[in-house]
Amino acid sequence: MIICLVSCKTKGELASTTVAEVINMACPEDGTCSFEILKNKALLTKTDNLGSVYTEVVDGNHFVLKFEYKKQGNTNYADSGYREEIFIELDTNNLEGETTDLKGRKLFFARWCYCKGQTGYYKINHGKLSVTKIGDKNFQLSLNFKIIEVPQIINEINHTFTLL
Repeated sequence: MIICLVSCKTKGELASTTVAEVINMACPEDGTCSFEILKNKALLTKTDNLGSVYTEVVDGNHFVLKFEYKKQGNTNYADSGYREEIFIELDTNNLEGETTDLKGRKLFFARWCYCKGQTGYYKINHGKLSVTKIGDKNFQLSLNFKIIEVPQIINEINHTFTLL
């Protein structure tokens, strides 16, 4: 009995990691890209009083991958900024997999700019998501997607990340 108790090991804790500059992701030259892993979080989908969908990162037992692209704006104009964000919720117990059925997954694209009627959160329904374990704690994430409702700059993410 003592040997069984001593030999049992719990899963290692997932550390939250932020990478300031994403080097192995194709990032447009006119901006910067970042990647963040949010542990013990989940994506909660909400609707505002105008019927627009948005997402909120809340405490949970998943983790959320967040990619962000910021285009360098013209400092002479207050509204010249442009930003895209991609949120992916992954189950900590079932990381690996590949799917083209994105409608049942929690994947969101957000577009922030002075683009009347074309900003906010959009559900990613079209594309392919793949997460592959490539080492002890290393994973390769590949996401190709298309948002039909609005133009987008980032439509593909290939990134290797480490869970500590």
